[in-house]
Amino acid sequence: MPPKKKKGKGGGKKKKKKDDAQLELEDKYKKTMSEIEALKDQLVVRKEFARRAQMTGDELRQKMTGAEKELEEQQKDQKAINADMTRQYKTMQTEMGLRNHQLETELARIRQHLAQTELELKKTKEEKERMTKEKDEEIGNLQMKINSMEKDYERVIDETLDSLCSKIDTAREKWGEMSTLIQAKNKQVLIEFGLHPLDI
Repeated sequence: MPPKKKKGKGGGKKKKKKDDAQLELEDKYKKTMSEIEALKDQLVVRKEFARRAQMTGDELRQKMTGAEKELEEQQKDQKAINADMTRQYKTMQTEMGLRNHQLETELARIRQHLAQTELELKKTKEEKERMTKEKDEEIGNLQMKINSMEKDYERVIDETLDSLCSKIDTAREKWGEMSTLIQAKNKQVLIEFGLHPLDI
């Protein structure tokens, strides 16, 4: 198995910074989503309040119209009462108009904040996707380097084994030749002493 390549200190710090940045982006993403949900809930409450206020205004206007008709039919001489009721109606209408304007202003502000928050969320998502892509590319490059190193190690091992086998074959041939020479020499010595090798 090929020896593992030692990681440099610089690479560890860079990876830690990227991990910290990714965690920070994830926290920011979660916080942004919580703010959006809170703003949506607040927007629903504001809309419900405006709807109820509008219904109350409509009911009051209907009641006022009925009261004015009844007063006109039954008490035509009570102009003072009619004037007072008209004044109250106008005052109430003015107050309701002011309140509706305040609610519309608040809703516009909330919508603007929501749009800004959604824009920040989009940027956060894009940044997260970019970092994820860079990390995947880095992992892919490292894997390619590892695969290349494994192939190089396999090639070196194969070449070493081939060389060793070749040396063993060469040594075996040399030992065979030396053994043949030694046997021939010993045979000659025995003959010189008058001994036949086959008789021994």
